[in-house]
Amino acid sequence: MNAHYALKNGWDGKGVLVGVIDDGVNFIGELEGQVDRELSKDFGGVFNNDGSISERVGGAITGDSNSTHGTPVASIIAARNDGEGVQGLASGATIVSYRVDSYDDEGNKIYIPPISDIVDSAIEDNVMILNMSLARSSYEGYSITMRENIQRYREFGGLLVNSAGNDSLDRPANVNDMTEENAESFLFVVSLVPSEREYKLASYSNACGTAKERCVAATGSHITTNVNGDVSVFSGTSAAAPQVASIAAMILSKWPQLNGVDAGNIIIHTAKDIGEEGVDEIFGHGLIDAYAALSPVNPTLSNGKTTSTLQGTSMIIGNAFGNGPASVSGVYTDITVLDEYGRDFAGDVSGLVVRPGEGSGHWLRRRVKAQTNAVSTGFVTTKGSASIGFTAFETQHRDANGNALLQNQLTNAAFALRPNDTTMVTAGYNSSDNVMDDIMGMAPTSDAMFAYSPQAQTSMGVTHNMGQGRLSLGVYAGGDDGASTNGFTVQFEEDLGSLKVGYINETGSVFGTAVGSGAMRFGDGAETVFIEAASGFDLGAWQVDGYASLGATRLKLADDMLLTDMDIVTSGRFGVTASRPALGGLVSFGVAQQLVSLSGNATFTVGKGYDYESRGLTYAQREVNMRGSIAPQMTFGYEKRGERSAFRFGATTDLRGRDVRAVSSWNIEL
Repeated sequence: MNAHYALKNGWDGKGVLVGVIDDGVNFIGELEGQVDRELSKDFGGVFNNDGSISERVGGAITGDSNSTHGTPVASIIAARNDGEGVQGLASGATIVSYRVDSYDDEGNKIYIPPISDIVDSAIEDNVMILNMSLARSSYEGYSITMRENIQRYREFGGLLVNSAGNDSLDRPANVNDMTEENAESFLFVVSLVPSEREYKLASYSNACGTAKERCVAATGSHITTNVNGDVSVFSGTSAAAPQVASIAAMILSKWPQLNGVDAGNIIIHTAKDIGEEGVDEIFGHGLIDAYAALSPVNPTLSNGKTTSTLQGTSMIIGNAFGNGPASVSGVYTDITVLDEYGRDFAGDVSGLVVRPGEGSGHWLRRRVKAQTNAVSTGFVTTKGSASIGFTAFETQHRDANGNALLQNQLTNAAFALRPNDTTMVTAGYNSSDNVMDDIMGMAPTSDAMFAYSPQAQTSMGVTHNMGQGRLSLGVYAGGDDGASTNGFTVQFEEDLGSLKVGYINETGSVFGTAVGSGAMRFGDGAETVFIEAASGFDLGAWQVDGYASLGATRLKLADDMLLTDMDIVTSGRFGVTASRPALGGLVSFGVAQQLVSLSGNATFTVGKGYDYESRGLTYAQREVNMRGSIAPQMTFGYEKRGERSAFRFGATTDLRGRDVRAVSSWNIEL
């Protein structure tokens, strides 16, 4: 039942009253100081000849040497944690003894629980848990009084943990006292054979039967303290029930905002399924599990306005935000969530904040594979041109000889049509596997549209000559893995200089990076406007080209997000490349800064605690500066072309030389 999990975490039922309906509790041994004498009551006594019951006299009327059954039951629940003898499962709980045994003329013990009086006392004393390790000798018939009073206890929020009985019957002995109205206050317990190899109902134990929806199982034998204070073994469904009552006490101690009914429902729905799959007539919901009962069930995140499930949520933050993921992780190292039972849990969910996976090396390996199998072709006429490129990747399928089958994939395409001398219409496609440009993907792209959103893979445009310059209009679209992008650019070029402005609308991504999912996601997308300037000039034998862009981005936020506010994000990028003929080819050196966030504060609203008066979370607003790091890269390239072949080499590194990457290719025209 994973009791050690509770004990190691100090969840011992402290401050919770557990009523024990039995033959009393003897205040000796491990139970000294564990029983509330003032709240304990004696509802039994001695039968008189006229049928009346006289009160017991002398000694502890709520427990004495005759309390041979109630004492071991109470010890299973609350025996002291003092390093000696035995320890109760909920050693911090306090027992309230509701003694119900009486004696006839011949000294025989008879149990007649006056349930009405007991319920009255439990409600008055705020006892949310009652353990009754007593059952009828037969399950025939029912008690109207029992039904009505348990209904009152249900309205109070109390839980009656009832042993199923030891008559080998197919249902609990007291099952007929349970009705649709009072069922949530009943929790029947059957006994398992104490074995580490199998789950088997004890031969004496009644089964769950028709009470299966309000029934669980526990071990049928337990080490406890007997009426003399000696360590002994106590068996039967009477020993199983107090184990369940102990877990209920643990729950109410940790979450005082709950009541006994809540604790019972938690125990039922976190029990380990044993026997036939699902709720069955032997074991009901299954074996009680302290670990599961004290762990969150379907935890939820809240920003104070809406609530969303924690399951499946994550936040992905792109590389443009530099140390943003690390800073945002700090927001989530200590937050409070609620589960479906209204229980508060404080914990660390910072592991759900992640970066995209390029740093693993998978991205570069894929580039190399794409380059290895890359093919391109095209044509040029006076009226237009076209080119197309594709590559092939291995699949999981094999041919008859065991060789991997390849799957072709389009990487790039470009088409241009010149309807007249001043106008050109273009269309293109450029996938993330296109390795023909930008030093085979090693350096940041010089096109701002693709830098802001690599998913904008498809484009159409028109270019019109205007004197010495050209005016171009382009529209872009694309998408991948649930994210989509569309936008446009307007560009004017003259000689070696150009000026471009653009607009990008992303859904499901920010700067081309997926946002994650659930309440923690990094927005629902973004809208970006940018301006880019580029120019070039000759410096002796060197050709120098440079570009720079600035952008402003508004994240799309929704009411269910923990990211509740975000400033306009300003961003920038630049690159300078110098090239000249050398070594029989063309050599280039460059410095480039990838897209980086220059400013922008994010505000996250998260649960920080629990207020028992309002029975809800308290919230904190935590602000994070999402500015990225300026970290230019140095690039080197070499290209040598022959009549029908081309050799290319590209390399890039950070300024400290800590991250060096290089790739080369040799292409042949056929």
